[in-house]
Amino acid sequence: MEDDESTHVLSEQEYSRQKRWKLLLIIGVCLNALVVFTSDLGLDTHIHLTYATVEAGQGEAALDWGHTRPIDPLSSDPSYAPVKEDGWFDFIGDSPTDVRLLSFAITLGFIGLLYKQQQLELAVMVALYPTFIFSTGRGYPEVFIAVMLYAVVILIAHACRQEDVNKARLRALSIAVPMAAIVAVKGMSMWWGLPFGLAALAWFEAARRSPTFAKWASHPAKVALVAGLVVGALMLVMGFFDPGNTLSVVGDAPVRFSSALLIAVFDVLVIYALFGMVLWPFFGPAIKGLSTTSDLEVACIAGLIAAFAAAITVYVAALWTYESLLWGADWPLMTWTMGNNGRYISLLLIPSFMMLKRMNDLGIEVPCLEDPGDKYRSLMIGLALILPLSILAAVNGQTMWSDEAGEVMALNMEEGEDFLFISETTLGMHWLYTFHYDIDPFGNNNNTGHWRADSTDWHDELVNGTKVENRGSLDDVEWLVIAPGAGEAPEGWGLAAHGEADFLNGGGTWKVYTTHEEIIVY
Repeated sequence: MEDDESTHVLSEQEYSRQKRWKLLLIIGVCLNALVVFTSDLGLDTHIHLTYATVEAGQGEAALDWGHTRPIDPLSSDPSYAPVKEDGWFDFIGDSPTDVRLLSFAITLGFIGLLYKQQQLELAVMVALYPTFIFSTGRGYPEVFIAVMLYAVVILIAHACRQEDVNKARLRALSIAVPMAAIVAVKGMSMWWGLPFGLAALAWFEAARRSPTFAKWASHPAKVALVAGLVVGALMLVMGFFDPGNTLSVVGDAPVRFSSALLIAVFDVLVIYALFGMVLWPFFGPAIKGLSTTSDLEVACIAGLIAAFAAAITVYVAALWTYESLLWGADWPLMTWTMGNNGRYISLLLIPSFMMLKRMNDLGIEVPCLEDPGDKYRSLMIGLALILPLSILAAVNGQTMWSDEAGEVMALNMEEGEDFLFISETTLGMHWLYTFHYDIDPFGNNNNTGHWRADSTDWHDELVNGTKVENRGSLDDVEWLVIAPGAGEAPEGWGLAAHGEADFLNGGGTWKVYTTHEEIIVY
């Protein structure tokens, strides 16, 4: 009788726990739905949307107002517009509505998939993770990439557990498919997914044929250490011997890169991973468990996590360094401006929790989402700490003053007219493309946006027609947009519109000037 009562009490506790998780899931889904309506698309998404719309209108995916990394870092040049073959733009459609619907559909579909597979707790983590809410609202591909990594981990598990050798080989090789999707989204050819599949196949074949290798490959701590060090070292070597790309700053600016790397470790691994993913309650036991576990599946996932973590951290540090040199930005303030690049680590949320679950299933004393044990209270505290950030990401969203300025020009610009955008150097070209969809989305109206840094002598170019190498001609400019604090218009230009940028965009007054005597306003 006492046993029955004890069972009843335990079931009541489990019922209460399930209710708590389901409530959190509902909150998370609502926040993801809300952010679709509160957030503008992110700067990078505006770039991808331009690729998509110009490709739809002209047949080639190019930034028709000039590359975001111009030859002259202080100005745009529409003639320098390389065609891009692959990228997130291949997936998102050619309108802001398409982007928002796709982004929300991917997030909601992923949450639903996890819930249907009785992975309630994991579904909650996806729904509440601030980075995913942030990305859903801004149309970034982080959730899509996380879905693909989920597929990779599933295929790894199947390859490790499959008794039929041929089926195991097929699962290993199939890793190429989700990896192809990931590299395509990041702007590389889908064929780069194939080496990942071949590497996975070779790994499993070696483990099957060599007992010595199988023993080593089943030690998670050793595999993770080697994978992280090898990938990190390869990227550093590429930086020294492959000039012309982002990683080249490793050799060009080693001191600045080294300082960026230290900051990136904190930003990527501590803030976005341990804190943002609520991994910190499990970190200590997981490290201990990895050193005592012998399991091929756990080792493969641990190696995957370490390799991606190393690659992302080095890349973020290189990106910060490269862009700061390109724009002449203050250092290390630049790392604060681009701190949200730490979100790239979000793709490891799923593999991390699935690895913990696998270790727990093996009977190793490692808590996990589904069975947190004495870490339950810490887990709830962690969720409570990120929940305000999740709400902030959903309620505030992304706001851009350029929308209002763009609407004024869209109502009044005639075919063949250009505009000039003046701002500080940091992300200047990215901000230029926030005007693109409003003014000339498909590139068929012959309107061109130009950008000049506020530190240039743009008055001379605009008023006197002075030509500067690697800068587009301003001869057809009839509109002038000045970002907050970026200067004043020359004499003779009429003020068409003005407004205030919000606090998160730096505040201040933006202004639109024109040569038109009469304009239409809302």
